[in-house]
Amino acid sequence: MKITEFLAIYAALLSTIVFFWNMRRAIPQYKVELIFGVDEIDGKHVSGAYISVKNPSLHTVHLSNISILYPYRKTSIIELVTHTLKFRRLPISVDWAHSSLSNFDIDDGCPFALEAGKSHDILFPESALEKVFKDSSERVIKVSVQDQLWRTKYSSKFEYPKVAENKA
Repeated sequence: MKITEFLAIYAALLSTIVFFWNMRRAIPQYKVELIFGVDEIDGKHVSGAYISVKNPSLHTVHLSNISILYPYRKTSIIELVTHTLKFRRLPISVDWAHSSLSNFDIDDGCPFALEAGKSHDILFPESALEKVFKDSSERVIKVSVQDQLWRTKYSSKFEYPKVAENKA
């Protein structure tokens, strides 16, 4: 092979990589995380789960809904396979109850525009979490965030620990 053929192959590979890189960066993206946190509200320290929505992309993301999810019953393998075959999608939220944050008197600020490189944080206090866990089959929650084009992102499962009450 001649040097010109190597250069042509190199140029084709490089332009393909740059094309896919630009396509990936052109799509608005956001990430959803759920972590344990403590915040000061009205002079009192309140523990709970922090919902964090981050926008690492170069574009503004317009969010319309933030919901908390909790399992309301156990799902069998047969039900998961049946759901996958019937709806032709992964059973990410099968048998998870969706509940708006407004049901727990928590303002999520939706709808709002999340600028590039910014984040939006919401504390879901432990008192509200205990209400959720009364109806839940286990102490696990997830969060779903939906943008205005109905694209939904889910956080990872978060196993909320039992926090000991302060006896002092």
